[in-house]
Amino acid sequence: MSDTLPAVNSVLEAVSDALPFEKLARILWIDEHASSMTLITVAETPRRPWTVASQDIRAWLLRGEVRRSQLRLPAYMLQVEEDIPDAGKAVRERNWQRIAGLVNAQVAGGIFQPRAMGSLVAAHAKATGMQRKTLYRLLYRYWMYGQIRNALLPDYENVGAPGKARVFACGKRPGRPPRRLASAGERVGKILGDDDKSFIRIGYSLYRSNAVGTVTDAYHQTLRRFYVEEHVVRGTTTDDLTLKPLDQLPTLRQFGYWGKKAFDDLTVLRSRVGERRWQKDHRGLTGRAGDGVYGPCHRFEIDSTIADIYLVSRYNRNWVIGRPVVYVIVDVFSTLIAGIFVGLEGPSWNGARHAVFNAFTDKAAFCRMYGVEIASSAWPSHHLPQELMADRAEMLGQAAEGIVSGLNIDIAIAPPFRPDWKSIVESRFRLLNRTSQIHWIPGAVRERIAERGQRDYRLDATLDLAEFTSIMIRSVLHYNHHSRRPERLTAGMIRDELEPSPINLWRWGMDNGLATPNMQPDDLVYLHLLPRETASIQRGGICFKGMYYTCSHAMQQNWFAKSRKDGRKPITVWYDPNSTAHVWLQDEQRNFVRCDLLASEERVAEHRLEEVIDMLEMIRTPTAEHTYSALNDKIHLDAHIEATVEHARHHKEEVRPITPVPASQQIGNIKANRAFEKRIQQQRFVIAAGLEAGPTERVDTPKPASASVAEAYAGERGGEVLSLLGRLRPKGSNT
Repeated sequence: MSDTLPAVNSVLEAVSDALPFEKLARILWIDEHASSMTLITVAETPRRPWTVASQDIRAWLLRGEVRRSQLRLPAYMLQVEEDIPDAGKAVRERNWQRIAGLVNAQVAGGIFQPRAMGSLVAAHAKATGMQRKTLYRLLYRYWMYGQIRNALLPDYENVGAPGKARVFACGKRPGRPPRRLASAGERVGKILGDDDKSFIRIGYSLYRSNAVGTVTDAYHQTLRRFYVEEHVVRGTTTDDLTLKPLDQLPTLRQFGYWGKKAFDDLTVLRSRVGERRWQKDHRGLTGRAGDGVYGPCHRFEIDSTIADIYLVSRYNRNWVIGRPVVYVIVDVFSTLIAGIFVGLEGPSWNGARHAVFNAFTDKAAFCRMYGVEIASSAWPSHHLPQELMADRAEMLGQAAEGIVSGLNIDIAIAPPFRPDWKSIVESRFRLLNRTSQIHWIPGAVRERIAERGQRDYRLDATLDLAEFTSIMIRSVLHYNHHSRRPERLTAGMIRDELEPSPINLWRWGMDNGLATPNMQPDDLVYLHLLPRETASIQRGGICFKGMYYTCSHAMQQNWFAKSRKDGRKPITVWYDPNSTAHVWLQDEQRNFVRCDLLASEERVAEHRLEEVIDMLEMIRTPTAEHTYSALNDKIHLDAHIEATVEHARHHKEEVRPITPVPASQQIGNIKANRAFEKRIQQQRFVIAAGLEAGPTERVDTPKPASASVAEAYAGERGGEVLSLLGRLRPKGSNT
């Protein structure tokens, strides 16, 4: 330790018990000629300053019995000049004038000379008319707190005994006087005793525990329980309950005052709103969402919301398809929106995986599908994160857990009703709604309840899924490039004069080596992020959801020809719901092979999978008019069939011969009867053709050869004769 002696106003702390002072002491004066120092002990009631040799101070410091320390000044001294009220400045100036003659003596340090202080204070008190104890009190305060004038400010910090219960005179009512003077013999208000305060504490606890709605309700419950007259005769009825006189009841103001003194305001609020809402809406906020994040791609947050707008189908603008679900992925470091997905599937892993896949893929190709032409540098995020914060709805399940082991992404699940755990992505929805002006688009959900006779806003739906996605893409691009986040700037960013937009923060982190992207092969990303389903290999191609695809691998393996021979065969395919143009499958070596949509499938080309599924479902399902028409025609058809059959039955009964024809003969003459009927039918055709040709035209139709031969050799029974000859002819004979 250095042997340099401390200076004036230095504070020393006693470490040993063998010293002439305890705790703290301040050096007031150093006498170089006498090699001595004058100190004052810092205490609530300080004693007269005392002198010690400078050599002793040096020895105490060397032995470690004393160490240099700091004295915390009282609160009334910790004020800047402009904050001190004028009254306080006046008190300070008055106190300074009282002791200025003693402090600013003609001989420096003269008051600290041996046996000089008492005579100087006595003479000054006589000259100014002040009491010596007042002078000593001001001098000790001035010396003890560093010999500065602000030590003489009034100390009102403990005025009024804060935190201590007041003791009032017996029979005196505390508080302001009543607004209405009491009439003769009337007593107003009650002086509360310990029992009353205990009753109020019990009653106020009903409000704290949310058992009643308001403080007034708790007050009424307290009066009913503790301030009713005793029953002369106890019974089961409560009709004779009567409150005590007004001067024996606590007022509502007294009830609220003593209730708040019994229970802390935050304790009451926490009990009333419940732990869940307290943590979500009322707890103190410590830290920021970006704490512990090192750079871009370190942590992504994902969330979904149902957009406040109704959409229509691209196939038929009269088909309202409901409200879309928007998934957003935000990089915590830069607040850049790294991925987006707009679909029709509710919050689930199947929807969230599309947003994660979008965050990984090139955005230029994604935007091009929706008519937005950008360069890849305009939306440079195409990486997987190290961590992913999500809701339970998006990430609970075996499929979501697979990306932990398959893609090395750590998943953090936010507790229920705790959106503050992923506050960045939650706030992005408000920004996107404001940027896209979604509430002013036809078909947007109105916040207020529809009035009677008001038009249903769902009938105004105009946008389809692709058009709404295009709007969201442009809104995201506007946010990424023009939203300012100055609170995210670091010292290095400020030095580089970085404009604090999300895309600039992202690029700066990438350029300065702060990024930690999770690089994985494309095959693993397809395997774990793209949804998969079972398709079938058919002779016309690979059939998936009613659409047909083909690929070079399938053609080389002759899958479609084998399907014609062996029948259909199931196969697993991976698909992107943003486009029906491609699906993926794995070959024998588990490499992913892309399959393209057949050219003949033009009705589903350049459409999203949800739109195609909805379209196929709509065209499969007949309309109500068609269903009614089909049923009506079927009823008429059945009635016609039944009437025709009944008419034929009656006609057959009328022409039935008197002598029944044997069944063998009826069946045995089928061919002859058929030939006869055929000849009659041909003659009808000839007659009909002649009538159509007109009276001046003649149609000569030769008779069939079989009919002329039968008539020449066998007459009217020629058909039967030819049939008989055919049966008698030997098998295999050509004659």
